[in-house]
Amino acid sequence: MTRHLTHRFWICMVFGLGGFALALMARSLEPAAFGAPFVFALALSIADGWWPPAEVTNPEVSSPRVVEGDTLQFTFGVVTRQRSFVDVEVQLPSSLAPQSTTRFVTMIDRERRFHVDLVAARWGAAGPEWIHLVTRDRLGLTESVRRVPMRLPVRVHPPSENLSSLIPLYRERAVSGEHRARAKGSGTELAEVRPYRYGDPLRMVHPGLSARRNTPMVVERHPERSSEIVLMVDSAQDLGVDLETTLRWTVTAAMALGERHLRAQDRVGLLDVGRGIRWLPARLGRRHLHRIVDSLLATEVLPRNERHLARSLPNDLPRSATIVALSMLLSEDTLTTLVDLRSRGHEILVLQPPQPDPNPSTSMLARRIFRVGNELNHRWLRDRGVTIVPWQAGEPLEHVLRRVIRNLGRARQATR
Repeated sequence: MTRHLTHRFWICMVFGLGGFALALMARSLEPAAFGAPFVFALALSIADGWWPPAEVTNPEVSSPRVVEGDTLQFTFGVVTRQRSFVDVEVQLPSSLAPQSTTRFVTMIDRERRFHVDLVAARWGAAGPEWIHLVTRDRLGLTESVRRVPMRLPVRVHPPSENLSSLIPLYRERAVSGEHRARAKGSGTELAEVRPYRYGDPLRMVHPGLSARRNTPMVVERHPERSSEIVLMVDSAQDLGVDLETTLRWTVTAAMALGERHLRAQDRVGLLDVGRGIRWLPARLGRRHLHRIVDSLLATEVLPRNERHLARSLPNDLPRSATIVALSMLLSEDTLTTLVDLRSRGHEILVLQPPQPDPNPSTSMLARRIFRVGNELNHRWLRDRGVTIVPWQAGEPLEHVLRRVIRNLGRARQATR
């Protein structure tokens, strides 16, 4: 906090003391009468109290978690010990756009509440940053300036998608879930109807079918199993402008996939390969979903000279997990990481977000070189057993997952 005297103080000082000094030198009462009001103002300000203190109390936001485009309200109080002028200004990040005034200049007598309407303009982890507080005495001769930091995190989620499809599991876990197992057993989805064989449990015999065919008939079903999914997020690049950026599509898809698979009793982990390796071990539960969402909302692209973290993969990466990577496949570090994971025996699936339209000033030669380099990266990964599914602009994620199911089914049949 800083304190200083305003220009009004110096005006009163100069005219007040100057009037009395001039009256003494000229031995006349007129200059003293002219300077008396200014001296009286100084005395009244001293008696009323200089630098009146003020505090910010009870700052809060209406909702700590919102979806991009939602509105919320930031409220706070200002308390003073005496009647004084207060100039309050709220400083906001670019992801929160104000819908009402963020500056208030008013007289406060003891306490007053302020409200600022906000709209979540962009996903991410943000919140009101500072409150710039300037208090003046009633005559405006002195003022104190404070910057009060705000610690009110607001998680702005991208628009979520309701998914019904799941990434096909690579290896099954003997835990109930929503995936159809390759093996046959007790479950809800029909596998086949066949005649009874010696050794089959009697509970598998279907009475109705056996009565119609005059022979014992057995109904086999596919059991539902769960799997382990690792969401690999590539935050090395962010192409595009405004809300149509590759990092935004990546985070949106990762959040939707994580929520859907956790709801299906799958163990979900998060691997961020943008600034080194950031790893959240695969777990279950609603709390783990919030942990994944908070980590995704804090994802950002750092300059290359700041990516100083280790590039080694975690040792506790589940060996049976299916790696679902969301990447533009433009970073050499990301390509190397995918090949390393494939060499460890993991099944790799890459969802490539849509590429934004190139800059009109970009030459045709540069665009062609970019397309050729991208195609070479695709071939290099496919030769090593990595499945790549492009995600076209404007295409719902649900449609992409259905293509994923078809592509993985063909790839697994070809390897048998």
